[in-house]
Amino acid sequence: MKLLNYLKNKSLLFASLAAGLFLPSNAAAEGEYAWPENYGGVMLQSFYWDSYDETQWTNLQNEAGELSDYFDLIWVPNSGKCSSDPSMGYNPVYWFTNHNSSFGTEDELREMIATFRNFGTGIIEDVVINHRDGVSTWTDFPTETYKGVTYEWGPWAICSNDEVAGQAGQEQPTGAPDTGDNFDGCRDLDHTNAKVQEGVKAYLDFLKNDLGYVGWRYDMVKGYAPQYTKIYNESAKAQYSVGEYWDGYDNIVKWIEGTGRTSAAFDFAFKFAVNDAFRANNFSQLSWLNQKTNTYEPAGVIHMPEYRRYSVTFIDNHDTSRNENNDAFPGSLVVAANAFMLCSPGTPCVFMSHWLDYKQDIKDLIAIRKSVGITNQSTVEVLNNSNQYVAKVTGTNGELVIGIGRGVQVPSGYTTADRVKSGNGYAIYTKVEIKSLDTERPEVVFDKPEGYYIGGTDVTISVNNADNATIAYTTDGTTPSLTNGKQAKAPVTVHISTKTTIKAVAIVDGEIVSAIESATYRTERTPVTVYFQKPTVSDWDETYFYAWSDEFEAAELLGNWPGKNMESSTVEQDGYVWYTWTSPNDCNLVNMVFNAGNNKPQTVDVNDIEGTRYFKLGDLSGKYTVIDVTEEFAGVEETVTDSSVRIYPNPATDVICVNNDNVTSFSVYNLNGATVVYSESTKEVNVTDLQSGFYLYRVVLSDGSVAQGKFVKK
Repeated sequence: MKLLNYLKNKSLLFASLAAGLFLPSNAAAEGEYAWPENYGGVMLQSFYWDSYDETQWTNLQNEAGELSDYFDLIWVPNSGKCSSDPSMGYNPVYWFTNHNSSFGTEDELREMIATFRNFGTGIIEDVVINHRDGVSTWTDFPTETYKGVTYEWGPWAICSNDEVAGQAGQEQPTGAPDTGDNFDGCRDLDHTNAKVQEGVKAYLDFLKNDLGYVGWRYDMVKGYAPQYTKIYNESAKAQYSVGEYWDGYDNIVKWIEGTGRTSAAFDFAFKFAVNDAFRANNFSQLSWLNQKTNTYEPAGVIHMPEYRRYSVTFIDNHDTSRNENNDAFPGSLVVAANAFMLCSPGTPCVFMSHWLDYKQDIKDLIAIRKSVGITNQSTVEVLNNSNQYVAKVTGTNGELVIGIGRGVQVPSGYTTADRVKSGNGYAIYTKVEIKSLDTERPEVVFDKPEGYYIGGTDVTISVNNADNATIAYTTDGTTPSLTNGKQAKAPVTVHISTKTTIKAVAIVDGEIVSAIESATYRTERTPVTVYFQKPTVSDWDETYFYAWSDEFEAAELLGNWPGKNMESSTVEQDGYVWYTWTSPNDCNLVNMVFNAGNNKPQTVDVNDIEGTRYFKLGDLSGKYTVIDVTEEFAGVEETVTDSSVRIYPNPATDVICVNNDNVTSFSVYNLNGATVVYSESTKEVNVTDLQSGFYLYRVVLSDGSVAQGKFVKK
């Protein structure tokens, strides 16, 4: 079966990504960094409030094939580590060195972005630069290094009228007064300061050119003057930039102009008009008079043709859907509201909850929009706004007529045979052939499922839906790409002789055409040993272990909830008291919850525990989080598959080096497992800015050899 040429039907973003570009050369020449002209793409907000499970990077990656058929941009939460866990990303701490968030690890993030990029879909990050939180206090921003430049911020970076001013025991802000609205809860950054500006510029460069985001949604742009968005976008050359300016039409337009039209804005005016129309059952409110032309246009920022390009329309988002201020979409006509949005100019942003609840309807509506060729600058002729909304919308491939409200008649020039979609409160007519967007994509397949294969096994990797495919694969945990991993014509057989994770992608004609697939194979069964550090919090008097696994019912391991009281099962190590338990010999992978007893505090689920692991209590956010400190307390034995590989000096002062010329990656981790330094194809890494103490390193060579262990930073 020949490979489907599924990139042909995608919009401008597809073309730019397929060419490996984030910004078309003509846009760069014109100096226009905002949102493409005549853009036919559709965006998905891939999260709602507390969507920690649905929005996990691994979950989104698993759905990349289906989502990329319909969406050209995916808006995800801020991926940097925040000051609480779980967190939706709006109390950011780290910008460069730690992107392990409540939605997954940095490695998972990178693989998710790469998978969508393979399918021609770009990822938009929720960028929070209005404010920032400290590591352990209100003001202790982390010191981070990017591209050899160290960014170290103090109270001078905080607006002088931030609420930390006058707080006892806190450093006092010395920055300029805030240029926008105050944000309670984190420190408002002084964007008038050149050093803050340089930090933001570097951060956006990192997001775009290191992590691979194609653009960003600026959170709370009311918090600082719009000219700073212009500075940042012109530095980063952002093709996709949209600001959250929660206000009406006049102020949104003023903000767009204040950025020098270097950013689009979410069309809250559109959102408010939709709410009003559906709440009052008066759909004439879906159109506004354009006083320049004395004609009616669809409501919102999009009612003025010169601003349509800069409008990102939406029905609900993570904030409005919570309905704290009666901002959620009213009533049950969600599909009708989405039909209005998807049959209007502007760039529509579908809300994840609506996608999950009305997936087939929204798929149909997106297919109609793309078949007709509606763009963010399409023209609209309102045919009826007498308690209805009936309008003709012209796309690049033809036109459609959409009617919202009761009693909408078949429009002139059409028949019932031209009705391509209808439902409660809406109907759409067009003579354009509606094409399905579902694509049968190439798929990497492993012939053996994950699990235990005692003594080893052979795993064969093949590719479905593509002839003459090449497979790129890795066995060292890194992400396969055109330049990383081994490559061979499909099918490929890999011999497994030790615990191994295989990651693989399909390549056709020099392009990656599949999702990244992975599987972990284990070759021996060893019991699980768990250590849990005795908590010191006041509401934790006793400690219980509760466990379950695929092989055993919970009652067989540690009893029914809350599990086994571990007060008599303790050991002392490194000055700490640890509760400890070892599983039966034939139980090699378990899930656990640590708790203080019935109706007492408990931790989140800790899944897929194997080998010997050490844990301690983390932060409280409904349930306590759990910190894995295995390396710190168990020690790390050096693993060197090539005995000639070593690092020096150890202890180190400013750099650590590898005595080998064939390094493909050199990583440094703190004892909690978070990456603090990462380099590719280099024999040394700079550790000058690391605090004194123990760190972990991992070196991977081009032949797959690995060296890892501890070193001391003096």
